[in-house]
Amino acid sequence: MPSKPISEMTTEELQKTDKSLKLAIQIMGVVLVLMTASSIYIFTQKGFSTTTVLPIVFLPLFTMNMANRKKIKAELLSRNHQ
Repeated sequence: MPSKPISEMTTEELQKTDKSLKLAIQIMGVVLVLMTASSIYIFTQKGFSTTTVLPIVFLPLFTMNMANRKKIKAELLSRNHQ
């Protein structure tokens, strides 16, 4: 099921989405830091493995969420100024 475009969402939906994205970004940030630290440790102890690249694999998802939140915040600001 495709999600609605940001411009068609109500202000309440945008606020709810912004709140959930904020929490998701915070959690993903902590997880990425932990994965990076553990990947560095595993790499120094055992050499290259699949866990070494996991932080790199999840980084695009993190950046997409940040970009989506930025768009939502911009839409909320534009609605508040009208």
